[in-house]
Amino acid sequence: MKQSNIEMLQHIKDKANLRHLVDISIRLSSEKDASKLLNEIFQVLMSVANADAGSIYSITKNQQLKFETVVNKSLDLHLKGDENSPISFPNIDLYIDGKENKTAIVAHAVNSGEYINIPDAYAVLPFDMSAARNMDSRTGYRTKSMLTIPLKDHVDDIIGVIQLINTKDEQGNIIPFSDELVTLTRSFASLGAISLTNSTLIKGMEELFTTFAETIAMAIDEKSPHTGGHCKRVPALTLMLADAIHANTKGPLASFSMSESDRHELNIAGWLHDCGKIATPDHIMEKSTKLETIFDRIEYIDAKFEIVKRDLDLDYQQQIITALKENKPIKVTQLERQLDRELKQLSLDRALIRKVNIGGEFLDENELKAIQRIAKKYYLKVNGKRMQLLNDDELENLSIRRGTLSEHERDIMKRHMDVTANILNTLPFPKHLSNVTEYALGHHEKLDGTGYPRGLTKEQMSVPARLMAIADIFEALSAVDRPYKKAKPVSECLHIIGQMVESNHIDADIFAIFIESEVYKQYILEFATHEQLDEVDLNNLPGYTPIS
Repeated sequence: MKQSNIEMLQHIKDKANLRHLVDISIRLSSEKDASKLLNEIFQVLMSVANADAGSIYSITKNQQLKFETVVNKSLDLHLKGDENSPISFPNIDLYIDGKENKTAIVAHAVNSGEYINIPDAYAVLPFDMSAARNMDSRTGYRTKSMLTIPLKDHVDDIIGVIQLINTKDEQGNIIPFSDELVTLTRSFASLGAISLTNSTLIKGMEELFTTFAETIAMAIDEKSPHTGGHCKRVPALTLMLADAIHANTKGPLASFSMSESDRHELNIAGWLHDCGKIATPDHIMEKSTKLETIFDRIEYIDAKFEIVKRDLDLDYQQQIITALKENKPIKVTQLERQLDRELKQLSLDRALIRKVNIGGEFLDENELKAIQRIAKKYYLKVNGKRMQLLNDDELENLSIRRGTLSEHERDIMKRHMDVTANILNTLPFPKHLSNVTEYALGHHEKLDGTGYPRGLTKEQMSVPARLMAIADIFEALSAVDRPYKKAKPVSECLHIIGQMVESNHIDADIFAIFIESEVYKQYILEFATHEQLDEVDLNNLPGYTPIS
């Protein structure tokens, strides 16, 4: 009867162990928190082995073992560390003075790659157990049986250690770990290693892709020092605005919310929003003035002005000499005055050309007419050939109404969105990053469908895609590193965006949250200059309607 009861108990125990194994195996495919699952496996191990104490160790980058979990039932001790509050026990060196650490059994298990089963830590052993004995002397505990199992990943590297201490029989007596128990314990430990490996691989892939996205953005910023930092500032402002919309509890966007995964996805989109600029020609990316190609042609036009001045001087000097020979002093005076007027006008026209070459937000009609007059008026002689001061290409570029790019160059610049779309559509994004392409391509779209690259309307765009447009525009308007314009004050930036809201280009609800949350202030204080934070008159701000 007694033997039958023992067999029955063993059968029940085996079924329970099998159930634990099956349950953990299933959890491996669904539990996202590897640390949580590993601790659950550890608790199962403690139960299966009926161990009184145990620890989990991780391996640090500087070759040390770090306590992650410490349990001792007899001492009523249960410690679990994390990034914010690590366990205060000192780390254990794997190597001391370049040699393997022989004084700690966990270090020996890692260095050998083998599990170690010790029946009695105080018996004569081939291992130095002084560390365990010293710990016992401080706590009054008695370490006897000990099982130390290194956790190996898919390439057989050690990624952690599980150690169990003082397994007990049904009567509570400390006994050695049997071969059967060692086999069972190693099976559970292998599941823990799989959990850690999966987590490490996924985290590593995430970090690799995030760093890759940031590196692409850095390369684009380095490519053009005149827009340096744009690819870094846009994702920062995008997340600031997204967080403000998430926190908002009023109006049409009150139901919008973001998880940490959603936020990560939007951040990746922010870093990749201009990745197509990697294929944009340098001379367009770096075009800081209207006449810039490989060099700024204003110096060439300056030289041509000098030739025009020389030709004027020579022409009038010849006429003055002729008048002197003909003894016509009145005509000489008239010619001298006329030359002075011509040279003064030439100087004014030269200054105007230098001014408009810098570019800006708007070239007015009077300046445009003046440029056309200059192009028609001035000629110069070079090697006996008569040529206009401004050729057709120079005239076209100087007549650019806004910024420094001609229509043709703007078309080339716009193609960066086509390249961006091609790059992002080629990348095999995992499910949790499946919206990166839609978000990243949205910053040049307009609510009325007149934007690019896809001509989407408001109904076809998500909130993250629509908010990125405001982030991109505000960054460009407030940027302090554009050579062709001064950094705009906040009031002017918001006025321009407000006009875009009125033109049905920008989302009015997102703009209202941008204003009322004062995200723009947070951004300016962190990424621009304090002097730009001027007074904003909300009563006269176009496109702004308070959230209700």
